[in-house]
Order: sequence, then structure tokens, then C-alpha cells
Amino acid sequence: MKKIVIISALLILVTASQAQDTIFQYYRGKEIKTLLGSGKPGGRYSSLSLGYSNINDKQAIVLGHKISWMVGHSIGIGMGINGFINENHHVEEIDKDGFLLGGYGGFCLEPIVLPGFPVHISFPTLFGVGGVALRTNDKDRKIGDPLFEDSEAFLILEPGADIDLNLTKSFRLGVGVSYRFTSPFELSSSEDYRIDVKQLRTLTFKLTFKFGRF
Repeated sequence: MKKIVIISALLILVTASQAQDTIFQYYRGKEIKTLLGSGKPGGRYSSLSLGYSNINDKQAIVLGHKISWMVGHSIGIGMGINGFINENHHVEEIDKDGFLLGGYGGFCLEPIVLPGFPVHISFPTLFGVGGVALRTNDKDRKIGDPLFEDSEAFLILEPGADIDLNLTKSFRLGVGVSYRFTSPFELSSSEDYRIDVKQLRTLTFKLTFKFGRF
């Protein structure tokens, strides 16, 4: 009886191993596999992203666009831009309603792990420059007055991680998170109200739509 059990277990292990090797070899092929059909080799794509973040302790929307060229299916190289705006709120220190807005852009590098799998991981990273400004709803503002209370420029490094779904040969859907590292800056509307670099060094949770040839 023991021999029968041992032989049966060995047969199951061998069968499972062969099946796993077959699946692995299937996905190792050069052709990109998708959830809704087979894909073809490609070379570039464009993406749009919608993100949520917390900037200056307020809810913020982050919109992005990127164009990338693919290198061997496993690395994307391109350029990207992002814009953000946080919710309008009352600033007690200056007794005005206002909000932060800004944007940044630069060079993008995106390593992709196991791009042939219908579900895989990518690590997009952006390095570039940006700017942020404080806008107030000042009813006494006249024509010719500055539009912003203050504005500053910064350098930025934004690494991220996405889970990508190959839905079709020309469309991928990504769900991910990124973090902004920025160079020091300080916005000020008065001596009592200042915003420093920490307010931008936060996470962004985003949904990305990628269109192109991968």
C-alpha cells in the first residue's frame, strides 16, 4: 500500500512539473500574450493616467501623460508630464480661500518584469523639473495683479510600481503607486503661512491607460 502511495505521489509531481514547464515555455515566447487575445511585437506607446494624492494635507488630483519607446519589450524609454491641483480650502493664517497647483515633467524609464505574461509588473521612474504655485481666491485682485501669491521651481525624482494587465494587443491597464522626491523649496504668502517641500513628498495612487504597440 505504501509503495502505491509513493508511486502515485511521484507520478503527480512529475506531471505537475511537466505542466509547469510547458506553461513557462509558453509565456517565454517572444510574442506578447494578452487576456483577450494574442499580441504582436511593437515599439512605442502613449499613456494617460488619473491619480489621487494628498498635497499640503488636502486631497489632490494628479493627471499625467507619457510617450515611450519600447526596447525589447522589457524597457520603456520616453518623456512624461504630470499636473496636479489640490482642493480649494480656507487658509486661516491669511484669511483667504486658496489651493495649490503645479506640474512637472521629464525623462521616463520603465523596466518591465515578465512583459510576456498577461499580468506583469513594471517600475516607471520619472526624473525632471517642475513648479508649484499658491493661488488664492482674492476678490480684491485687480487686472495686472499677480495671479499667484507665490511660486517655486524644483527638481523631482518619482519612482513607482505598477501592476499591468495586457487586455488586448494594443491596450494595457495599469494600477500603481508612486512617490515624489523633490528638491527643497518654500512657498510663502505671509510670515505666518509657509509651505515647504514636505507637502509634495507624498504618495500618488493612479490608474494608467496605455495605448500602442508593446
